[in-house]
Formats: sequence, C-alpha cells, structure tokens
Amino acid sequence: MSSGPYTQAQVLLIKASEDESALQATGNPDAVLGFHAQQAVEKLMKALISARSAQFELTHNLPRLATALQNLGEVLPVTPVSLSDLNDFAVEYRYDLLFQHETPSVTDLIESVRLIREHVVTRIAALSGAP
Repeated sequence: MSSGPYTQAQVLLIKASEDESALQATGNPDAVLGFHAQQAVEKLMKALISARSAQFELTHNLPRLATALQNLGEVLPVTPVSLSDLNDFAVEYRYDLLFQHETPSVTDLIESVRLIREHVVTRIAALSGAP
C-alpha cells in the first residue's frame, strides 16, 4: 500500500479519518453520509487486521471483515448501526433510492464510527506497546 514512513495501519487510520470528517459536512444526502460511514468503518477494520500482521481481503463486506477480525481474536464493540446495515451503504444505497428504505439516523452513523474508531485505535496502541 505505502512504502513511505507510515505503516499500512497508519495510512488506513488517516484515510478512515478523512471519511469520518465527511460525516460532519452539512447538506450531504443521507446516502452520501452513510457511504462515508461505511468506508470509515471498513478502513478501520482493515487497519486493525493490518496491525495484527495479517492480510485483509479486498472487500467492502463489513461482516466478512468482522469474521476475519474474530479469527484473529478481535471483537468489535456493539454499535447503534449494525455492520450489516452499514454495509448496505457500500453498494445497495449507491444504486438504489435511499428513501425506499428505512435508514439509520446521521447521529447513529456518527456514533457507530466513533465507537469503532476508538476501539481500533486503542487496540492498535495496545498491539504496538504504546502507553
């Protein structure tokens, strides 16, 4: 991914932060906000897999990434928006009309990303031996 001074996990954390910051923008449609929430969580999960010195699958499927993390002994926190509901923003809502479905609130999307980010950052720090 990157041959610079950053580890793959660090790059993914930075990129996840970029997606997470898009959630604070006003005027974006819910589908766009949900897509960035899904992308942030996907990158966070891949960062933790990478920090565990494992290869991650090139997929947008959050439940599959969660299974990969479970296989590494990692368990993500429970969030207001489930991984499978977040996953719908990666594909389904990109090509379907969002108003045809009940969608999570923006507040719940933001809280879900925050909880996963905090967990992943804590776990990566613990894995690296950082205080």
